[in-house]
Amino acid sequence: MAGEQDSDHLGAVLTTGEQRELRALNRRAIREREGRFIAEGVRVVEDLVASPLSIEWAATASSLEDGERGRALLALLEQRVGRVRRLSDEEFARHAATESPQGVLAVAAIPTWELSDLLRSQVEPAVVLVLDAVQDPGNFGTLVRSAEALGASGVIALPGTVDAWNAKAIRAAMGSSFRVPLIATGWGEAADWLRGSGFRLLAGAIGGEPLRGGLGRAALIVGNEGAGVSPRVLEEVDQTVGIPLRGRAESLNVAAAAAILLYELTR
Repeated sequence: MAGEQDSDHLGAVLTTGEQRELRALNRRAIREREGRFIAEGVRVVEDLVASPLSIEWAATASSLEDGERGRALLALLEQRVGRVRRLSDEEFARHAATESPQGVLAVAAIPTWELSDLLRSQVEPAVVLVLDAVQDPGNFGTLVRSAEALGASGVIALPGTVDAWNAKAIRAAMGSSFRVPLIATGWGEAADWLRGSGFRLLAGAIGGEPLRGGLGRAALIVGNEGAGVSPRVLEEVDQTVGIPLRGRAESLNVAAAAAILLYELTR
C-alpha cells in the first residue's frame, strides 16, 4: 500500500505499462481496438472531467499547480479519478504528445454510440451532420463543435474520415466530442437508417441549390476537403445544397460551409 501511495505523489514516474499505454494510444488502430483515447491539455481535460465519460487515469506535471486554474483541475481529477500520477515537469514532458505541454493528460474510454442515439435529444426537426472522408483533424473537430453549437443531433463519420479520437481532432472540438453522439459507419448503413428515420439526404456541393425552409428532418453531408462528397453518395442523395457566393472566392473551407448550412437548417 505504501508503494501505491508514493507513486501518486510528486516525483513519481509512470510504470512501464503506463508508458507503453500512452505510446500505443497514439495509434488509431490501438485506440479502436482498446476503446480508449488520450486527452491532453488544460481545457481538454477540464471538458473531459465535466463530461459523463469514464476516465481511467491521469498524469499531471508539478507546474500545473502554479496557477489557481491548474490547482482546481488537479483537485477535480483527484476527486473523480482513482489514479492520478503527479510527475515532475521533466518526467511529464517525456510522455506528453504536444510540443508545449500544459501539464495534464488523461486516459479515458471512448463512448459507444448507436445510430438511434441521434434522436435522443427529441429536438425536432432533427438535423444530422454526415462527414464523407473529411481528413483534416482540425476541420473534423471544428465540424463537431459547430454541430453541437448549432443544435445538430449528432455526427456520422463515413469511411476515410479522420479518427474522432485523434488528439488534434479532440482539441479542435473543444469538448464537443465528449457530448455529441459520434458514429463511425458505412454509407449503406447510414443511408438506410437515415431514410428509415425520415431524414432527407442533402449533400453540400458547389453550385447546389440554396437552402429553403420546411425540409423536416435532414442529414447534411459534407465531403473531403479536396474532392467533395464522393460520387456514390451524390448519386443517392435527395438534393445538393450550396451557398450563393457574392465575392470572388470560388469556395469555402468545409468547416465554414457546413456551419453556414447547419445554421440554415437548424434556425
